[in-house]
Amino acid sequence: MSTPIAIIWDYDTAIGQVNASFPYNFHEETLLKEIENVENILELGKAYDISMTFAIVGFAAENGQYPYHVPDQIRKIASLGHEIASHSWRHEWFPYLQREQIQRTLRRSKLALEACIGKQGSVRGFVLPFSRPMSWYSKGAVSLGDRVLGPWYPGGSLGSLLPFVAEAGYTWWRVAYRPLWWKLPMLGRFRPTTRAFARRGVWCVPQHCTGFGQRAKELMEKHIAARSPLFVVGHPLGLSLPHEENFVHLQEFLGILAEKRVKGEVEVVTVSECLDAVMRRMTEL
Repeated sequence: MSTPIAIIWDYDTAIGQVNASFPYNFHEETLLKEIENVENILELGKAYDISMTFAIVGFAAENGQYPYHVPDQIRKIASLGHEIASHSWRHEWFPYLQREQIQRTLRRSKLALEACIGKQGSVRGFVLPFSRPMSWYSKGAVSLGDRVLGPWYPGGSLGSLLPFVAEAGYTWWRVAYRPLWWKLPMLGRFRPTTRAFARRGVWCVPQHCTGFGQRAKELMEKHIAARSPLFVVGHPLGLSLPHEENFVHLQEFLGILAEKRVKGEVEVVTVSECLDAVMRRMTEL
């Protein structure tokens, strides 16, 4: 049985970059570079004959001024067989959002993306901007980096956000959290291989690693041995930066995947395809 591997791209787009950058870190040229890098990723997808998942902000799917709106490119991504997921409406910091803001960004981004590609109900997944919050109190995960704590913030923990995600009609979302014991030097190394699991009718998909370097290669071998799906994250702009998300690492990673696919060890799929396969296997059992 081959191991499913899903590559998820967090496509912030221009409005996402503006909202994600401190003013002194923002550079106008990166807006066009990110769009160009998405085209490069699509070319690699065709060359290696693989489907990937692109989590995109809904704002970019609306008709409007380029480069803040790129509906034609979004339709192209979908037409090439890749999955479109929501990355919120405009890349908000969810821990700070109030109830109505959470509801609106989840719903509008989904509707905008589905209207853009002309397939109602096709946007099944949601990816949190900044991968925040990382707190999940019932699972022993508390992150000071979320900048809020306690039940007064509906977007401040994954547990309190989950009902909103389910209500908006998503069937999966990507989560990143670490129980406190994982952070302890002596116990963290015994962390098990994390798997997707369902809560409130929504699959919680782990963010196993960001980038395509040595860490991703090691995890690939670990997940193949465990016959457990692997979810790898990248950012299109990262292809141009000097770290493990860059083009050289990505191309090398895809080359390894291609070799292992020929041997029947892996299959490269979208997140929804991966979860559908998991459900089929559970049904067969």
